[in-house]
Amino acid sequence: MIKNQQQTPVAARWLGYAGVLPFAAGAINLHFGWPLFDGFALQVFIVYSAVVLSFLGGMRWGQASLQSTHPWPAYLLAILPSLIAVSAVLLPRPGWQLLALAAGFAGIGLLDVVRPATGTPMWLQSLRWQLTGLVLLTHLLAWLAIRTW
Repeated sequence: MIKNQQQTPVAARWLGYAGVLPFAAGAINLHFGWPLFDGFALQVFIVYSAVVLSFLGGMRWGQASLQSTHPWPAYLLAILPSLIAVSAVLLPRPGWQLLALAAGFAGIGLLDVVRPATGTPMWLQSLRWQLTGLVLLTHLLAWLAIRTW
């Protein structure tokens, strides 16, 4: 248990940054990996990105379920990341998929700062902003690696 709502729990910090590692590994592989695996690495990157984006919506859904009054707007905001993720995966070109997923991460990240879900501790807002920045950087690197729309 943490003593201070400002202090990030060690497990959350470690697991949050560990969750960025597959993004970083995918982006690095797309730049320097074996060309035979480029298509597979890109596919894994995109799928992992969609899953994580959906997870962020799930966090908001869980927080919305704790609200006692008027949870409709909170639930609507909670389903957006999953809808963006699925839509992005269905786009016809990998470059578009990466950009749509990056936009989804940027949007939910901004939403978490501008309109945090009810009961969100300050440490989570700070950690989410840091992780979102890293995830967006990996998306940019992956997009630059494939150089395609």
